[in-house]
Amino acid sequence: MTQWLPLLASLVVAVAALVGVLVNNRTNRAAVDAADERSRITLDAADERNRVTLDAAQRNVELTNTAAGRREHDMWRRESVLAAASSVVSTSADVRRQLLACDRWDADELDLISQDVLETISAAREFISSLRVLAHRKVPNRCEDLMRTLTAALNITVQRRRIELDSEATGEEIAEIQALWSRAIENTVEEERSVINATRVDLEIKISADLHSPTAEPTLARA
Repeated sequence: MTQWLPLLASLVVAVAALVGVLVNNRTNRAAVDAADERSRITLDAADERNRVTLDAAQRNVELTNTAAGRREHDMWRRESVLAAASSVVSTSADVRRQLLACDRWDADELDLISQDVLETISAAREFISSLRVLAHRKVPNRCEDLMRTLTAALNITVQRRRIELDSEATGEEIAEIQALWSRAIENTVEEERSVINATRVDLEIKISADLHSPTAEPTLARA
């Protein structure tokens, strides 16, 4: 029996060593699994942060592009409204200058001049059509008022010249038509200012009161 003791002792030691190895392996495997889980969680968290960051960046880009698009559209609208309203006022100013020079009109050219001026006024209505699409309704409405006033001023101007060229017209008739003509010209100036003011309101253009000159000719070019 004594001779088996060393063998039994070695067997016990071997079994103990095997158990220790198995336990150690299990411990190591658990540690590795735990480390892998922590790594996975860390990677998932990092991916989530990256995704949130990318989503936020994408939203910022979209918002920036949308805002830029709005600014460009607003700039285009403002420029279009200003150009159309300026053309209407410019047309009115040109016609008014023609009417102011009516004392040089001869009898045989009254009909031709009247027709030319009417065509000029009609051409300006194309700008009013654009304003009805782009601007607040007050702007094209004021432009329409201006065109009607301008047409009336033209008719009164032609009538004035016919009376002035009529050898049988009395001084009272001439004075009366000239006074009516002067008022018609003043009305066109007032309507031009009305168009300018409506356009400034639509485009939110603020002009300091001390910049206005009471004798200045209305024109959006100075707006």
